[in-house]
Amino acid sequence: MKEMQTENREWINFAKGAAIILVVLYHSSLFLNDLGLAGSTPRLRLLLSYFPMPVFFFIAGLTARRMLTWNLKDLWRRRLLVLVYLYLLWSVIRVVFYLVVPHLRGAERSPTDLLNIVLLPVWPTSSYWFIWALAIFTLLAWLLRKLPIKLQLLLAGVVAILSTTPGVLDLDNVGWDRVAANFIFFITAVYFPNTIYRLAARVRVWHAIVLVAAYIGLAVLLVALHLSRVPGLILLESVVAVAMGVTLATLLVRVRWLNFMSTLGQYSFQIYLLHLFLVASSLALLAPLAGSPWLERAGNALPFLLAAIVLVASLYLAKLLRRFSFLWVSPFRKRQTKSVSHRAPLKGDLL
Repeated sequence: MKEMQTENREWINFAKGAAIILVVLYHSSLFLNDLGLAGSTPRLRLLLSYFPMPVFFFIAGLTARRMLTWNLKDLWRRRLLVLVYLYLLWSVIRVVFYLVVPHLRGAERSPTDLLNIVLLPVWPTSSYWFIWALAIFTLLAWLLRKLPIKLQLLLAGVVAILSTTPGVLDLDNVGWDRVAANFIFFITAVYFPNTIYRLAARVRVWHAIVLVAAYIGLAVLLVALHLSRVPGLILLESVVAVAMGVTLATLLVRVRWLNFMSTLGQYSFQIYLLHLFLVASSLALLAPLAGSPWLERAGNALPFLLAAIVLVASLYLAKLLRRFSFLWVSPFRKRQTKSVSHRAPLKGDLL
């Protein structure tokens, strides 16, 4: 029984590896688009937005069931404090970074804006909203734990449908909008981890074929036919994306030459924290060349090239910075290991 469970869980790092690749590609295209160097990839970003974060929150929920048995003091000490610490630490690092590197994204408020900094605890505007959202999810799951599970899923599902339907529940903030859209994935995994592991163990190739076809079909409706305003369609696409991700990861994790995906998954948290600094630095270097015709002609390939470079650089930088444990785990935790292992910190609490 133990061997089956271990084998069934190998897909987790592979799925995280796939998700972090898409996150880096998404941000590479997003940032390059501000320089007019993203080619036709902005439309691709729509497809990328349906998969990575639902998968990350889903996987984070798989290891969160035990927190429902804690009292509020333990919940704060063992989980919330860690998340709050990491969110604030990396938010400060981001502010300091942009005091040195120019902020070239005109579509968002400057990270060094004083009001922006003051509101970070309640109004997240950086990519570190993911850590902030995990703290919100943790607290929400704990507060709702005495409600019937079906009622919790129903409420989370309704909120997700409303928030993913354009113009219905738009909170105009990346953190709150993503919280509303993704809590359903976290809470589902919290309550049904064993069922999920059992289903993953029964995956067959035909399951993957059906799910890929369903994902592509829904993508055509959402992107090509512009039917995103149909209530629940975006949420359905994300549900299919998560199922497809788990299914493909379960099958492809056995392919030896794809082992690098699992390595990226093991470091997905560190890559997530580091990659935007590298993307933003690349943007600053490319800005003076933005008007070059040859660079504009390379627009379709540039986001992919930048994403590949940033992924490799982030991985090596993460390994280089492993010794600085305060960057990855909270120094306020009672049980503090002497060094950070090669696995994602907090044993699944984050990416």
